[in-house]
Amino acid sequence: MGMGKARVLVVLVGLLTPYLARVPGGVQWLAQYFHGGWQGALLLAAAGAVTWGPILGFSLRYRRPLSLVLPSVLGFGFLAWAHGTLDLTADAQSALALLFIPLYSLLPVLIGCIVSLFTDGRRRGASRQAA
Repeated sequence: MGMGKARVLVVLVGLLTPYLARVPGGVQWLAQYFHGGWQGALLLAAAGAVTWGPILGFSLRYRRPLSLVLPSVLGFGFLAWAHGTLDLTADAQSALALLFIPLYSLLPVLIGCIVSLFTDGRRRGASRQAA
C-alpha cells in the first residue's frame, strides 16, 4: 500500500471510529450518536479531525506507510475507548465530552508520531548506509 492510500485510510478510520466504538454497546448506545442528525455528524467529523489531522501532517515526514501505524493505534485506540464509554444520557453536560475527547487524544497521537518519526528516520539512515 502506498502512502496516499494509507492517508485515506487514516481519514476513514478517524471518521468512523466514534461510531464503530459504540457498536459493542448495542443499538441504543449507537443511536445516541445519531440524535444530532447531520449537524451532529458534522460536529463529530470536525472534532475527529483534531485527532487524524496531526497524523496526516506527520505523514508528510514519513517515508513508509508502516510509520502511520503507531500514531493511529494510539490515537484511534484512545478515541475508541473514550467514545465507547461515553454515556450521553448520564448528564446534560456529557455532550461537551464530544469536543474534549479529540483534544485529549492529541497526547497519544503526538507520542506515536514522534516515536514513528525517529524510527522512520533510523530506517531511512539504515537504508542509505546499506546502499
